Order: sequence, then C-alpha cells, then structure tokens
Amino acid sequence: MTTGTNINQSGFIERDGHRIYWEDWGNPAVTPIFFMHGGPGGGCVDRDKIVFDPAVHRVIFHDQRGSGRSTPFAGTANNTTADLLDDIEAIREKLSIESMYVFGGSWGSTLSLLYAIAHPERVKKLLIYSIFLGTHAEVDLTNSGSLRRFCPDVWDRFISHVPENRRSSGDDIMKFYSEQMQSPDRTHALKFAQEWSIWEYSLCSINYNAAQIEKDTLADSNILALSLLETHYLMNGCFIPENYIVNSVSSIKDIPCRIIQGRFDLCTPAVAAYDLARAYGPNAQLQLVNSGHLPTDPNMKEALVTTIRDFFV
Repeated sequence: MTTGTNINQSGFIERDGHRIYWEDWGNPAVTPIFFMHGGPGGGCVDRDKIVFDPAVHRVIFHDQRGSGRSTPFAGTANNTTADLLDDIEAIREKLSIESMYVFGGSWGSTLSLLYAIAHPERVKKLLIYSIFLGTHAEVDLTNSGSLRRFCPDVWDRFISHVPENRRSSGDDIMKFYSEQMQSPDRTHALKFAQEWSIWEYSLCSINYNAAQIEKDTLADSNILALSLLETHYLMNGCFIPENYIVNSVSSIKDIPCRIIQGRFDLCTPAVAAYDLARAYGPNAQLQLVNSGHLPTDPNMKEALVTTIRDFFV
C-alpha cells in the first residue's frame, strides 16, 4: 500500500520473527472498520480504499504475515490462521480499540468470520463479500479441473505446466505448483506464481479480459507472496477443522451481518454464501448481485459502497 493522504498513523508490530505493517486511515472520530484483505497473501493496496469515504469512515488496514509491506516477504514460518488472528488482536490493542466493525472479502471474509468467532465481544457488525469458508470442497473445485467446463482454454494453460504423473487430484496439482514456487531460482518460482494467479484471476471477474489479467499479474510485485501463501494455507486446510465456520457460526448469531455475493463468481461460488446465511440465522442478510468475485465489478462495488454507507453507522 502506498502512503498517500488521509493516513492518521502507521507502523509495524513485531511478532514471532514477522514485522507486520498496519495503517490507520480516515476519520479518527468514528467507529473503526477493521479491513481484512484477501489471499491469503494479497496484501493491502490503494484500490482497497475505493469503497470508503475518508471523511466518514475510519479504516484499519494491515498486511497479513508475509504479504505487502510485511516481512519476511512470502514467509511461511509461523504463518497460520491462529497467528493472523493474534496479529489482529495485537493491532487492536495497540490502537486502544475496544470494539469495531469488521469487513472483508474472499479470504478476508474467512478471516473476518474467524475473528468474530474468536472475539465476538470486539465485533459490533460484520460486512463480508465473495464468501470463502475454507473448506476442502471449495478448494478442490478450483484446483481439480471441474471449472474447465467454463474456462477450458485457461484451465488447459494452467494444467499444461503440470507433469502427467502429478495430475491425480486437485491436491496433487496444488502441491506441484507450491513446490515450484519454492524454487531457489526466482525466475522459475515467479513463472509458476504468475501461472497460478492467471488461472485464479480468470475465475474472478464478470468482465473477463485475458490480456489485462496477464498484464496485471506480470506487473504485480506481490504475486509470489500471494500465490505461495495461498498454497501454504490451502494445503493445510486453512489451519481450521473442516466445516469449522458453518459449525461455529451460531456463536456469533447476535452480531448483525451483511453478506454480499456475486451470482456469477466462479472463484468462490454463491452456494457458500447461501449456506452461511442459512446457518447464521436472521441477523444475517444475504444480497446476491449480478457480479463476479471482485469488488471492482460494477454491481459488486455499488452494493459494497451502499451497504458500507448504510450499515456501518
């Protein structure tokens, strides 16, 4: 994330060999919104701010372990979901925040829900979008080849880099990619990180643009952290028991929650958002929009801006 205007303060916390960047942005006089970025490993960027108004909102951003400005870059040691939740608590305590709104999409929705389950007394309201619940079924859908029926050309490019004897399952394919991304040859590691992300990003937007995806991926200095940390977390079941969120969500049923989901999201299909809303109960309201996965898709952006304005008050 670049510096820029409307930053009240920023800095680092140091824990377990990691140096984690945080930023306090916007209006300091209002209830803070704690922002959970995607990935894992995505880091925060300035476009994350497009759904907020600095005159009205106070937003706490941070780069999760190994991503963005946090160091060591792409570091997987001492990098688990429990560690990320502890980091959020450390930042909250540093800023003397008693309670807050929590906002996140994709992996950020997972982390938002997990934080609320772990610390319900700290969360006033939840707003999450493009829902990912950290289950093996969700991961396998992306990596097993099931989505080839929708994106055959991109899948064939993705799988072409995998030897025939490493294609027995989505888990095996993911493990192969992860091994390549850990190569000491940075050029080789980057190639596989880029190919991993090109496949994933091709599932994300309702406005598919192959040339733009390739251009953005090749220019993204964070792409190795994003791709490597994603495989690190996904191969470890996101460090949570299977179906943990849906099985635990009744413990936060009293926290008002808004869920926004793209009907045409191939990366995290709408069934997860639907199942979450049913398990959560009447305090969760699900809005399905004609969108893909990304907050920059027009209908998703409009829904987020409107809900943030009306809900986080």
